[in-house]
Amino acid sequence: MRTFFFFILIGAVLDPSPSWAMARRPPVGPKPEPVEAVIPSAPLSLQDCFERALKRSETVAIQKEEIKEAEAQFFIAASEALGDVDFVMERRLQEAQKGGSDTSSVGSSLSDPDRRERRIVITQPLFQGFKALGALVGAGSLRKEQKEEWFRAQELLFLDVVQAYYGFLREKKDLETIDGIYSLFKERVRELEERESIGRSRSSEVVTAKARMKTLEAERARVRGAMAVSRSILEFLTGMKWKGQTLSDEPISEEPPQELYSYLAKVDERSDVEAARQAVKTAKQGLIVAQSQFWPKLSIENNQYIRREGFQSNIDWDFLFKIDVPLFQGGAAIGNVKKAVSEWKKKKLNYSKVRREAELEIKKHYENWLASVSEARSFQEAVKAAEENFRLQKEDYAHNLVSNLDVLEALQELLQTRRDANRAHYEMKQNDWAFQVATGTAP
Repeated sequence: MRTFFFFILIGAVLDPSPSWAMARRPPVGPKPEPVEAVIPSAPLSLQDCFERALKRSETVAIQKEEIKEAEAQFFIAASEALGDVDFVMERRLQEAQKGGSDTSSVGSSLSDPDRRERRIVITQPLFQGFKALGALVGAGSLRKEQKEEWFRAQELLFLDVVQAYYGFLREKKDLETIDGIYSLFKERVRELEERESIGRSRSSEVVTAKARMKTLEAERARVRGAMAVSRSILEFLTGMKWKGQTLSDEPISEEPPQELYSYLAKVDERSDVEAARQAVKTAKQGLIVAQSQFWPKLSIENNQYIRREGFQSNIDWDFLFKIDVPLFQGGAAIGNVKKAVSEWKKKKLNYSKVRREAELEIKKHYENWLASVSEARSFQEAVKAAEENFRLQKEDYAHNLVSNLDVLEALQELLQTRRDANRAHYEMKQNDWAFQVATGTAP
């Protein structure tokens, strides 16, 4: 019976988490945050959605933890230069000497079967081939790099919110436009049916108008689906369950920006460009750390004895000065240096690439913004002209100067022009924010 309980005890020690215990253990890791059901009293602005997305985004939170990890690397690097202080307690037990004993004090203390010692050990490196300096500087630039990457993650999140936010508003406005034109089609069908009853319109005209109404119904269903998708993306980004939610359509400035060269001159202030530059500095310090393996290492060790037994009991301290000159390491040091050089070159090439891509992005969004502003203004004038054309076509049709097909064509043109104007208006807003992010001036 004792043997049985002994094996049970051994099994519990070797496997502290058996299957029955794991079954009751809660899952490891943070619980997923529930989707928040919110019905705010006032319409949400773009800034409100972005602030909620910042709190919900795992990507931004992960990047923030990268900053903390870089700060930890700074403390690790600092320990290389500051040295160590340890409190050591030792108790040495050995077999008692056989075949006689040494009567001298030295011999008796060395053969003592039970010896105790307590001491404070201070180890201080004096020179490690600039390893500590390179590690400290590299940790500092790594922290700056991760901080800029954190800023960049927020900027990319902001662009996602902008796209979903204005995508929802665009589809909502598009749906309102289709509903308005659909009402006009219904009026046309009712008028045509009345004219058909008195013999002033053909049946084909009524059928044509109804066919176009069905096309509008299909397009309305597609736009509703697109609006639902944009709403789902906003729910995903902000973590809110939307019920009766409204968004505020805030105006933007349509004033022409500064000259392009003024924005290109500030390309180095972009977060991704600065992060790439800091990565080059980090890689360069890594090269210094790798080269330190060829340098001799100097260090001192100081022991402050609190308790000693035997013939050394009256010695309270000692110093050890150590010089370690590397002679041969099997090629490991050369390999590490070559690897560090290659990493440094890659970071330099990546910095050049990121900087050129940033300049291209600024130019692209600059031209897109200018073009979208001009396009939006042109479509505003086109909508006025299309409305006037539809009004005139209706009057001419009432006087039998044009056919019903001409009126339907004018109505169809009005629909398409309004939708194009709506698309251009929100593309202008998206391009405005994209340009601000590209130039590093977004709030």
